[in-house]
Amino acid sequence: MGRAFEVIRTRDLTRLFDFFGLDAAPERVEAHRTAIQARFAVEVQHIVRLCSSLPERERFKLFREALRLSYESALLRAGAAI
Repeated sequence: MGRAFEVIRTRDLTRLFDFFGLDAAPERVEAHRTAIQARFAVEVQHIVRLCSSLPERERFKLFREALRLSYESALLRAGAAI
């Protein structure tokens, strides 16, 4: 599946945000860890199932966007400003 998928399998959110080049407040990631991980896991499953034939670069973009949306969704659900 590629390097992105290997990093995803570690389930280390700090490493994931660094790998995908996304800014995230560490205290917010920690406070909403469960919600972020749950949403991201579902998104990854869909991407793997539906997009396995895409080149690694395209899957990287999809995984990155899924992580960003998982983070923002968790913050919005909690009523925190992004």
